[in-house]
Amino acid sequence: MKTRREFLKDVTTITALAAGGASAATKPSSGWGQSPIAIFEKVFEALSYDELADAVAEIGADGVEATIRPKGHIEPAVAAAEVPKMQAAMKKRGKRIVIAATGIGRVDEPHSESLLRTLKAEGITHYRMAHYHLDPRKSMKQQVVEYAAQAKDLAAMNKAIGIQGLYQNHSGARNLGALAWDAAYMLDGIDPDALGLALDTRHLVKDSGSSWKTAVAVCKPHVRSIYVKDGMWYGPRGDQYKDVKLDSGFVNAGVFNEIRKGLKPMPLCIHMEWLGYRVFKKSEIPSAIDAHKKDLAALRRWLAK
Repeated sequence: MKTRREFLKDVTTITALAAGGASAATKPSSGWGQSPIAIFEKVFEALSYDELADAVAEIGADGVEATIRPKGHIEPAVAAAEVPKMQAAMKKRGKRIVIAATGIGRVDEPHSESLLRTLKAEGITHYRMAHYHLDPRKSMKQQVVEYAAQAKDLAAMNKAIGIQGLYQNHSGARNLGALAWDAAYMLDGIDPDALGLALDTRHLVKDSGSSWKTAVAVCKPHVRSIYVKDGMWYGPRGDQYKDVKLDSGFVNAGVFNEIRKGLKPMPLCIHMEWLGYRVFKKSEIPSAIDAHKKDLAALRRWLAK
C-alpha cells in the first residue's frame, strides 16, 4: 500500500509527463549523452595511425587523447608534420583527436606555442598540460604560488591561440593537485575556459578518500573535462591498491554524477590502466580493445542515468 505522500508524488509526476513537461530529474541529463568520449592512447602507441583509428572505431569511442609529447606517439619536434597525418587517419573512420596529452608546462619551453598552434590548426580544441611536481623540502604554499604564475601565463597564451588547456589532478605526494585543493588554489582567478581541470575520478577518490565530495566542490568551477578510471584498496589492512575496470571499485555512478552535476557537457576520457599502464605489444591489442569496450559500456550506463 502506498502512503498518501507517495501517491501524490506519483500523480504529480504523471501529470507533468502527460503535459509533455517531464521534470528535470526525468529528462536526459542536459545533453551529456552528446559529450565526446575519448580513449587515452598510451596502450596503443605501437600502432600506426590507421591501426589506431581502426581500434578506436572497434571500441566505439569518438576519438583519442593522443600522446603528443616527449616519448609519446608523436614527438613535439615533428608535430607540425605528424599531427595532420594522425588526424586525417582518424577522420577517415569518423573519429578525431579530442584531446592532446602534451608535456607543456611553461610558455617559454621549446615547442610550447608552435605545438598549440598546430593543434588548433587541426581542430583539436583541448590539450592536457604537464604535471607540476612539489618538493617536500620547500614551502608547499610558495610552490603553488609559483606554479600559479606559470599557469596564468599559459592561460593567456591559450586564450590568444583559442585552445582549452587542462591540468589533470594526479595522485601521489609529489604531484600538485593530488589533494584537489592545491589545484583549485593554483587556478584561482584564471579563466577556466582558458585553463581548467581535467578531473580524474580515480586519483580524486584515491587521494581525497571520504572527503571526495568536498574535493569535487572546490574543484567544480574549474572542471572542463572528466577523466574516468577506477581503483580499489584491498588486503587484510586495506592498505594495498590496484587498478580495476570501471564501475567495479570505489568510482561509481555517484562519483561521476556528483562531478558533472551543474556543469555543461564536456569531453570525457577513458584511461584504461587495469591491464597495465604501458605500451602494449601488437599481440596484446585485442585484449586492450576488449578492456576499453567494457569501460566504455560502464561510462555509457552512467550517462544514460
